[in-house]
Amino acid sequence: MKSILNKLKINFLTYYFFILCFMCGYIKNVLIIFMIIVIHEFGHVITIILLKYDIESINIYPFGGITKINKPINSKIIHDILIAVSGVLFQYIIVNIICIFNIFEYQTVYIIKSYNIILIVFNLFPIVPLDGSKLFESILNMFFSYKKSFHITFIISVLSIILFINYNMINSLNNYLIIALLIFYTYRYYIDFKYIFNKFLLERVLYKFSYKKIKNNTKNIDDLRREYKHYFKGKNKYVSEEEKIKDKFGKIV
Repeated sequence: MKSILNKLKINFLTYYFFILCFMCGYIKNVLIIFMIIVIHEFGHVITIILLKYDIESINIYPFGGITKINKPINSKIIHDILIAVSGVLFQYIIVNIICIFNIFEYQTVYIIKSYNIILIVFNLFPIVPLDGSKLFESILNMFFSYKKSFHITFIISVLSIILFINYNMINSLNNYLIIALLIFYTYRYYIDFKYIFNKFLLERVLYKFSYKKIKNNTKNIDDLRREYKHYFKGKNKYVSEEEKIKDKFGKIV
């Protein structure tokens, strides 16, 4: 537990957001939001530990948390799905248990329940880096190539941000800090993909993953899918994905 707490980091924007709320007299509200966010991230942490992955850091932002994991990209898709949904499920269960025991007065319980629903719905939006986008991309990985799943996730994230901005403008909401962070992380998601995709390819050569599904007649290295072993049809024989990846990276592997 101590090592987990050492990895907990509160972003400076969160401090800025909290100070603004305190100055405006929303002390109770900001503490409730912080409590729910921590509970949510703890749900991710429990699942990650049970699946035996290493946690790099737990970052708390004004709109939620981001838990970074040291996990192979080519690990089981179901693991990504479980990690993505565990935060919301744990948050829903624990917060409702807290409300059932009547620890707080009625008005406070009402605020807790309201924020709990808002944060759950918000987290399930398919916008990078929210859990909804991770869940959405993991499901896409079950049907499409890793690269195609990325492109679809990116497009849906951009469209969702546009809809979110329009919703905020129509309802005169001042969520500019949250919108800025979502745009920044979606941009980073796009910029970093070349590095991430190369890591995805190299893992398939450097680590011994056991794939039960085989896909023959693969046309392009960009068509590689998670949980599949691929073979490319050459002139006189089939070429394994390992050989294709080694040709791409040369002497690196």
